[in-house]
Amino acid sequence: MNVSDNAEFENLRKDSDLGLRVAGAISRKHGLSCDCRVVTVRSQLVFSSADRHIIKVFAPEDADFHNAETVFLTHLYQRLPLPTPELTASGHWGNLPYIIMEKIRGIPLDRVWSELPPTEQRRVVEQLGEGVRALHSLPIEPFAAAPFKWDPFIDHQRKALLENHRGYGLDQAWIEQLHHYIDDCPLEPHNPDCLVPLHTELMQEHIFVRETRWRWTVSGFIDFEPSMVGHAEYEFCAAGLFLSRGDRDLFRLFMSSYGYDDSDLNDELSRRIMGFLLLHRYSNLKWFLTFLPPEAHLTRLGELERYWYGL
Repeated sequence: MNVSDNAEFENLRKDSDLGLRVAGAISRKHGLSCDCRVVTVRSQLVFSSADRHIIKVFAPEDADFHNAETVFLTHLYQRLPLPTPELTASGHWGNLPYIIMEKIRGIPLDRVWSELPPTEQRRVVEQLGEGVRALHSLPIEPFAAAPFKWDPFIDHQRKALLENHRGYGLDQAWIEQLHHYIDDCPLEPHNPDCLVPLHTELMQEHIFVRETRWRWTVSGFIDFEPSMVGHAEYEFCAAGLFLSRGDRDLFRLFMSSYGYDDSDLNDELSRRIMGFLLLHRYSNLKWFLTFLPPEAHLTRLGELERYWYGL
């Protein structure tokens, strides 16, 4: 990668017309409609075409994320009860990696979650628990080609624990708790029996839902850029933080639907999940604390553990 590679991507980010022209050219290369519109401009550039395809253009420095998503989409399609996008193409436009995939029907869950009745929220959470279990039940061998390797990744996250959280500006009162908390977590991160294919980011914006016959159902999930083979419990960090959001009954329902027995839903499991949250690739505790209601007044990591992951 060189400076011009980065400059080219930044030009696409800043100039929507230029980005649309590139998305159209990529679509045309694969015999698809070049009538495109911008969906998101974030770490990657996402466009939608008129013939129900999504074009995602990656920054050159994010080639590993491109490769990971390519591997996971290839081996997940039609293998889960919850749909994943069909991969139409994966390649490069100059030095810019891209993928083309079919659109998932429905709308992102975050657009309707607050409007769903509790019974419908429970239905969605139950389906997600079952779907994640199906994902974790797949053999890991087809996903081994994904570039992110669990053992060196989690070891690095452990060593960089304080540095990572300081980099986000976390208050010193929380920083001082981190090492002691992680040291007391019975994580067993290198247990080979716990390795499964992971989505890693079960956020509401990555989950699609549809309303059919006055009921909401999960119509699929997306965004496998950071996916890897790793410890199953790493998956549950995002579920408790971004899905159940401190609702203990919803989180317990997710875990029960996943397949845990009541006897396994205990404080030790909650602590391990919180530990993996602190070690997550995108762990930003300073940001996560903004999700707490003003009246919470939580000051200890153990309190956060019980709030987000209490079982």
